[in-house]
Amino acid sequence: SDCVQEHLVDGNDSGAANDLHLIGCAQRELKNYEQALESFREARELFKKLKEVINVGRCDQKIAHCLTEIGDGEGALVAAQKSLDVFVTAHDHFRETYSLLELGKAQIVAGLGEEGLNTLDRVLEIVTDNENKDFELILEIENRMADVLHTLGREDEAEEIRRRIKAVEEVVKED
Repeated sequence: SDCVQEHLVDGNDSGAANDLHLIGCAQRELKNYEQALESFREARELFKKLKEVINVGRCDQKIAHCLTEIGDGEGALVAAQKSLDVFVTAHDHFRETYSLLELGKAQIVAGLGEEGLNTLDRVLEIVTDNENKDFELILEIENRMADVLHTLGREDEAEEIRRRIKAVEEVVKED
């Protein structure tokens, strides 16, 4: 983008990195995962050059998300684990939870269903433990868990989850 180029010409790597990160977020929101990946990777390089550890971790987390969405489970595993390591080390529990979610999703896409299920279960424990429950996130996790259980042939457990979350979906989902 013009803004990014302007920042780079001015030697403002921080401004460019932040712009690239925001562009990546916008692309991801539009489900343009390839373009989002490109932006997040460029932002990551600049943040790394600036030694902004948390921002590198944020980029890795979003890179993992994009790779999962395009079906690159192996790449997503690496990126998710890097972001998780950053946030665990930084004791940033909020971001750690979201990195753990990306790791679980990556494990599933990489064909590690049981491991992914266990990771998602850990995320579910964390998010349901919060006083202010994010029901949309809880539903996303529960639906993914039901899908994995179905894939693993554990249909009864999958149906039990789907039946149970219907009541919440009726309230949370817009008409």
